Amino acid sequence: MSQQPIHDVFQRGLTRGTASLSYDPEKEYFYVEHPTEGWRVYLRAACFIHDKEELVRDRFLVVKRAGRPAGGKEWEPPKGQMEGKELLRAGSKASIMTMLKENVRREVGEESRIHQLQGLRHTELVFQAREKDYPPNSFFQYHIFQAMVTPATWMRAAEELDWYRAHPAAFARLTRDKREKDQLAWFSPSETRMMGRWSPKILVLYLTGK
Repeated sequence: MSQQPIHDVFQRGLTRGTASLSYDPEKEYFYVEHPTEGWRVYLRAACFIHDKEELVRDRFLVVKRAGRPAGGKEWEPPKGQMEGKELLRAGSKASIMTMLKENVRREVGEESRIHQLQGLRHTELVFQAREKDYPPNSFFQYHIFQAMVTPATWMRAAEELDWYRAHPAAFARLTRDKREKDQLAWFSPSETRMMGRWSPKILVLYLTGK
């Protein structure tokens, strides 16, 4: 976890805005900024999705980075950054929590093909850190959500991703956001290893609460 205090992005009076970032200048990412303290936080969300009929803390769905080997460190829970379109969808007066939930539903739908989340809730766990190219006093936060899904829903989603892996030409015609992941599975420490810098830390935070 970051040694910086967790900034309260839900407090009143914060400035809202969007900005393009160097690693992906084609998109506008949403942030909140404190008008006097000067800190800026880009908002992100991750969702741990459990089987409604088998509620076990360490049994949740993960998705694999497209085109990568399933045995590599290529898996993570559905997650992503809040974009300017969340602000447009929710409205300028929407609460930050409303926007985060909108972000979660969009990211889960794009990455896992699951569109029917049940019991979606904020776990009150927040992972805060900085990217290497961020200017001083800028951060991101992953707000960790939990939801349930029926067996029929997750099996249908897994079958859709399986079909696209078997039909690469059709997969290539999808929008960019729907080509990031290509497989859905239940988490296994040995078989679905976490990818990147942040996913392993988010996983530990979710499982341990610290």
